[in-house]
Amino acid sequence: MIMDACVLIDFLHADRSVFQSISHYVGPLYVVSSVVEELRDVQNSEELIALGISVIVPKREDVDMAASKIDALSFQDWLCLLTAKRHGLTCVTNDKRIRRQCEQEGVSLLWGLELLLGLHEVDGITKKMAETVALGIHQTNPLHISRDIFEEFRKKLRAQ
Repeated sequence: MIMDACVLIDFLHADRSVFQSISHYVGPLYVVSSVVEELRDVQNSEELIALGISVIVPKREDVDMAASKIDALSFQDWLCLLTAKRHGLTCVTNDKRIRRQCEQEGVSLLWGLELLLGLHEVDGITKKMAETVALGIHQTNPLHISRDIFEEFRKKLRAQ
């Protein structure tokens, strides 16, 4: 699973320790190297690696294609999408524009909070802890993770 900047930032602000559990119980986590450069909450790639996130340096062809396609998506968003497509990874994003483009490109998708549902499903996190992390994400990013989105997450979590 490859995360875009918005999901990565949400989890960094809410509870960065969850990354290790997700990578251990759910599956490997990746981020494109150019996304690391735009993060203010992380010193360097080594810090992400310690959290259980591998950094992928994109292929030159993908860099060139991303640079030529900048439009509704940013360069980093295109790189995330193209890298996911090249490596057969699931793109984890809350950005509707990236999601639409991933669907057009045949790239599988997850919403950021679905990582927590997956983690709970395999007993890698309690319901209480999953809800606490999701609430933290909602509180630090209420514009994109609205109260309605948080409540929908809670319903899905309780149904597990």
